[in-house]
Amino acid sequence: MRRTPFLHLLAALVVLSACEPAENTGGGEGEGEGEGEGEGEGEGEGESEGEGEGEGEGEGEGDGEGEGNPDVDVSDAQLRRFSFRADEADVDATVKLGNQLAHLDTRATPLGTLVVYLHGAGAPSTCGSDDHGALLAGLGFHVVGPCYISDYGVNNCGDDIGGCRLEAFEGVDHHPFVDIAPANAIERRVVKMLQHLDTLDPGGDWGFFVDDSIGAPLPRWNRIIISGISHGASSAGVVAQHRSVQRAVMLSGPLDRTQAWLTDTSITPIDRFFGFTHTADDQHNGHLAAFEAMGLPGVATVVDGAVAPYGGAHRLVSSAATTNGHGSTQAGGPSPRDGDDFAFLPVWTTMYVDGQP
Repeated sequence: MRRTPFLHLLAALVVLSACEPAENTGGGEGEGEGEGEGEGEGEGEGESEGEGEGEGEGEGEGDGEGEGNPDVDVSDAQLRRFSFRADEADVDATVKLGNQLAHLDTRATPLGTLVVYLHGAGAPSTCGSDDHGALLAGLGFHVVGPCYISDYGVNNCGDDIGGCRLEAFEGVDHHPFVDIAPANAIERRVVKMLQHLDTLDPGGDWGFFVDDSIGAPLPRWNRIIISGISHGASSAGVVAQHRSVQRAVMLSGPLDRTQAWLTDTSITPIDRFFGFTHTADDQHNGHLAAFEAMGLPGVATVVDGAVAPYGGAHRLVSSAATTNGHGSTQAGGPSPRDGDDFAFLPVWTTMYVDGQP
């Protein structure tokens, strides 16, 4: 049922009162063979990890056919930005309580797909990317950027970095080095963000992306693209291996060179994974090695001067001029421009949008 203009006006007032975050970048952590990593969005909370039971394996087969689409009120077309702390959405959240970003642009035709965007390593005060979230919303996506534990230092995980990443996602015990409670893990935080957004912005129908039909609410993964940059890119790859997502988009990652998880069997078909790396990134060769280990379709393909969809390759490479190769693959300060637009817009459109069901 479509929302009334009055309710939408009330939601809009909530939006206008929300804090509009600044774009920050932070330092990374060492990963794999001593290579640096991280596009965190600033500095954040100290770490004091909890413990508890997790949400278990998720569901979400196929492309969501027969489920319909979210009932978005587009009567007051605008870009809606939201920012709220993790413990505003979930009183049980105890660490990594930075500002979580969400975006929805009702000037665009809704695609009925949510992008969950994972930040880089560290403890950012703002989680996600305002520029990248706004760009994806302009393509028709609902977008959320949860805060999560990403500063445990992947070198502490030995030959099972995938176990650390999976625990940070599920809040279930997968590795002895980390101890992460469900309320501080990605999966539950996505659910709580969506439920909170449904209250703040009922016209956005954010609750469409929550499935509570089989017990405890879970993200409706078959209507979700999991994405991230740097540490978040590697974690997005792990998530897609363990949940059937619409696709996985990995920017400046994965790294985790020689780690076993790269060759693990994936629930999400490998032809739904995309990777994008820049040659000026110190980790570039590691990204290419990860693409090869995972078996991403095609060969490393340069996008500069080429026409989308780049021969169908899912291993995309740029050498465009930038001040920061690692950070350039997401929309924002170091990403190259083409006039008023980001030069990589065709690349992002190929990875996120092309072939949407």
